[in-house]
Amino acid sequence: MERNIAIFLKNLVDELTDFDVESISNDTTIEELDLVSLDFVTIKVEAKKQLGIDIDLNALAESDLSTFGELVDYLERNSQEVK
Repeated sequence: MERNIAIFLKNLVDELTDFDVESISNDTTIEELDLVSLDFVTIKVEAKKQLGIDIDLNALAESDLSTFGELVDYLERNSQEVK
């Protein structure tokens, strides 16, 4: 599912920002993606609708993720917790 989550996130980044998604790697920083708090709300809503993943935004913020790869891993871990 990790590949699906990465594709899902790249598609959302493409919709939400002007970042060239073709250049996104696991080492791309969240800061480089220029995601703001409202973007994470959109990610939460779309992850629930499209992937069945319920993201706790407070826990996400406390995770202190710094790269795209860490965000994918975080969502992968959450997807295993959703029943």
